[in-house]
Amino acid sequence: MMLKKLLLVGAYAALSVSNTVSAGWTCGIDSSLLPGVLALDVVDGQLTTYVGPYRGYPESGTTIANVIALDENGDWEVRENAELPGGNTQSCMNPPPDVGLQNRFNDIWEPESGFEQYVSVCVDGPGKRWGGISFYSGEGSWGVGGIVEQNTTTGATRYYRPGPLADSSVSHLEYFGNRLWIGTEYFGECGEGVAVGTLAAYFANDTLYADRPMEACGFMVSGMVVHSDALWISTEMGLSKVTKSGDRYKPFNWTNYVPTGDDLNPIREISCNTLYTELFQSPELAAAPPNDSGHPYEVLWDRISKLRPHFAWQFVRRLNGLEPQSNSDEPK
Repeated sequence: MMLKKLLLVGAYAALSVSNTVSAGWTCGIDSSLLPGVLALDVVDGQLTTYVGPYRGYPESGTTIANVIALDENGDWEVRENAELPGGNTQSCMNPPPDVGLQNRFNDIWEPESGFEQYVSVCVDGPGKRWGGISFYSGEGSWGVGGIVEQNTTTGATRYYRPGPLADSSVSHLEYFGNRLWIGTEYFGECGEGVAVGTLAAYFANDTLYADRPMEACGFMVSGMVVHSDALWISTEMGLSKVTKSGDRYKPFNWTNYVPTGDDLNPIREISCNTLYTELFQSPELAAAPPNDSGHPYEVLWDRISKLRPHFAWQFVRRLNGLEPQSNSDEPK
């Protein structure tokens, strides 16, 4: 099979101009400036990544992406371009739940004009089906993120609204390692918010607890699949692999990757701190023109400093010669 050459735009891999996904935005950042992975799938038993500029909002019509697959020997291989996998637009809960402001939120907020939520994605676990709550924020619409739990025998439903999910829409769910893994995106007017990324949730005493922060580099999840005893997550900042560690206190190991644009070595392992440092030292990001949300460099800095404050603190100290160069991801 002929390999399709990946073209570089700025510092990272992007899509060729003809018949491909056009450059999109991740709320104020031209996606060609980020090492995004658009989607994940398992095709013919192989993990398949769809690589290119990250699209903050899906476009209508056929979208073609460059494809990189993980073969049976554990090697990354560039494949021919392919159409992005489509999502399921049908209700995944039967009967569909009435997603309002249940539980403790009834005592805090009164539903008002523009309040609208829906179940966007589902996953099955032991005797349960979980649904992720999504909403659009802006232009008169709003909502509160969370999880709907449905008993697969009785159909009874419960609602969970953990604090970290309040401002984010749930875009992906998987059940792995006795955790409910939650991927988020931000659906709304740019500049008003940002998704929290990936959370691993567990249940205790009829309460859902969301572990954070997670160690994926990105915050807007575009794909999540379980494959070969590992959980794979794609974001606007690349790809993450999660495996079980057997350690009670740190039950999961994380490895992060980004596309390179090189046919021979299309994916490379990287730490989040190294990735962030490379982005902030990128001439392309620094020279990118401003848009309605501000300067892309500033927008990315605001996002990283909010969700990865320890990196931001270290980075500023290094710029001022107060701390030796280090790209360790610990602590977060």
